[in-house]
Amino acid sequence: MGVSVYSYPTTSPNDVAGLKRILKNIPISEIGRIALLGKTEGPATINDYSRELALEAAERAIMQYGGEQLLSRTTSIFSTGCEGILSPLVYVLISTPNEKVQKNGPPQLVMGGAQTRKLNPKELITNIQVEEVAAAVDMAKKEAGLKSDETSLVFVKSPILTPNDAALTGDPQVMARAGISGLSRGAAALGVALALDEIDQQILEQPIIGQDFSHYATRAMTFSGTEVKHCEVLVLGNRPGIKGTSRIYSKQLTDILDIASLKDLFCQAGCSLNIKGELQDNSIIQAVMLKAGVAPDGYLRGERTTVYQSELDADKHMRAAASGVVGSLLGTGRIFVSGGSEHQAIPGGGICACIVNTK
Repeated sequence: MGVSVYSYPTTSPNDVAGLKRILKNIPISEIGRIALLGKTEGPATINDYSRELALEAAERAIMQYGGEQLLSRTTSIFSTGCEGILSPLVYVLISTPNEKVQKNGPPQLVMGGAQTRKLNPKELITNIQVEEVAAAVDMAKKEAGLKSDETSLVFVKSPILTPNDAALTGDPQVMARAGISGLSRGAAALGVALALDEIDQQILEQPIIGQDFSHYATRAMTFSGTEVKHCEVLVLGNRPGIKGTSRIYSKQLTDILDIASLKDLFCQAGCSLNIKGELQDNSIIQAVMLKAGVAPDGYLRGERTTVYQSELDADKHMRAAASGVVGSLLGTGRIFVSGGSEHQAIPGGGICACIVNTK
């Protein structure tokens, strides 16, 4: 049940040489679940096929190693866009199966995975998607043996409602919400919030997806893409008594410049600051994941930005800016950064998580 954490850089979206090296050294009998969290280089548009290339290559590699049985125990979440100083990479999390729990052991990283059924275009960005995601989160928590208050972070990859798929329904309401990846991310995030008891079911009686951002999850990172037709869910948290050497920490950010909260997070995880306020002991960090956001009005700390007025998609601005903020603190661009925090934080806020070695 404990989780080992690996990573490898990629030279292209379908580069799985690093994954093959990792799997080569692990007996299949010692793998409970595999989770892949990857950043691919691509334009981050609806017709960005870097995610498909990455997913297909990873699935082929896992099939060659462990067949359908191992592939069925694999959760893959690929997020496109490596603007700024982001270095394309993949985090690989591998859990061991059926370990006995020691009652008094320290909390260590565990994970669980699940997926919803396939969602049709009329169900996307509705309460049906919210409730399906919530049910999948519950299943993943159960697999990990985590309670809601032990859950540190939930990843969800949802389908994008494409204009073509929406048009085939002939429904004007469905067509009106097509092509907006943030709405799919927001619906998934509300599903996480529902599963973790951060919002009440009755709130869904009002139209809040993409409209009322006062309702949000505090431990979710959600993504959308054309490579999936269902929602893929990965739950991470710390359980006491688990044999392992990793632990996860997460923290909400007030905005994209919230260095203070980032420093608090890394210090809580075991790093320290020198007299200049620079991060020390960051060699213990195994993975960093950040979801960045900018308020819907485009203002940041009282100043106007052009994030939503540029020819570049807003998410590109967010990823580029956040890569510099976090990269300057860690001294590396090998980090998982995604833009668009709809219903995943306060408006303009975000969330950062890190996994550290506890040896």
